[in-house]
Amino acid sequence: MRKHVISSRLPLLLLLSCLVWLTACGQSSTSTGAASTPAPTVVPALDTYGTPIAFPKSAPQRIISLVPSTSEILGALDLASRVVAVDFYTTYPTNFTKLPRISNASGTFNTEQIVALKPDLILSDGGTTIKSDTQLKALGLNVVDLPDANFEQAIQQIAVVGRLTFTQDAATALTNQLQQEINQIKTTVAGTPTPKVLLEVDDSTAGKPYVFGGNSFGDQLLQDANAVNIFHANTSNGGYPQVTDEAVISANPSYIILTEDPLYGGQPATVYKRPNWGSIDAVKNKRVYHVNTNLMQHPSQRLVEGLRCVAQIVHPDKFPGALPTDCSTSV
Repeated sequence: MRKHVISSRLPLLLLLSCLVWLTACGQSSTSTGAASTPAPTVVPALDTYGTPIAFPKSAPQRIISLVPSTSEILGALDLASRVVAVDFYTTYPTNFTKLPRISNASGTFNTEQIVALKPDLILSDGGTTIKSDTQLKALGLNVVDLPDANFEQAIQQIAVVGRLTFTQDAATALTNQLQQEINQIKTTVAGTPTPKVLLEVDDSTAGKPYVFGGNSFGDQLLQDANAVNIFHANTSNGGYPQVTDEAVISANPSYIILTEDPLYGGQPATVYKRPNWGSIDAVKNKRVYHVNTNLMQHPSQRLVEGLRCVAQIVHPDKFPGALPTDCSTSV
């Protein structure tokens, strides 16, 4: 199942939820952790369980991140000095890798260790840590599990984290910058042909890969890159359906982009050896690529880097030079 694939191996994607999102994240704010109370939102932001988020009255000083995406957002908001621990899979920003780890490779969290660190804010997203969320909340800890997000909403999450941590100014500046980058990429590829693309999540089950389907942030990312997701119409499994080899072959994508860790199928060389895939245009024309998992499966600001990589892969004539190094690295 998708939950097993993502939470046990790549705990980076999200469970389906249909939640109302924040439309205004405070009109008066500071980015230095001042003790003033954040301005109220126009519409209460909801967590992944549909519960209104209780925004603190003072800036949290001991923050724990349970998933890589929230670690990345905290790093982007220059909050390293206030983060006391992260999950096993956090690899970015690199200075966070020196922090205590409160989970292991199987996704099991050390509740006693978390409590001992005395956090005043614990962040997660998408309900992938529901068991730990429940345990930690029962112990009286402040846990905010951000809701499932498509590409646009993943950028909006930064504003919510900004309100939670009293870094609204930094969050606003970052989201504005990211939107400018997105707009520039969309302008660059506007009017180009729209190739069919398979955007793969995981191929650890031979013959039945998990893919980005409709309503996922990967699906919207492909749209912004002016490409067609061959599984756009499949919204099952929360937008991350498990499909068959036959379905991929029938759809005949012009490009195949792997986003999973190489340990779980993310190696282009193995795609060329998959049974019966030789008739697919992407395989025949040697258009199988792997893009850094951390840019493509974490709903954080780094998705914009992933968008740049995908857009250049499918529209190479619109971008000068080679693919950016980040597209193929593992951090």
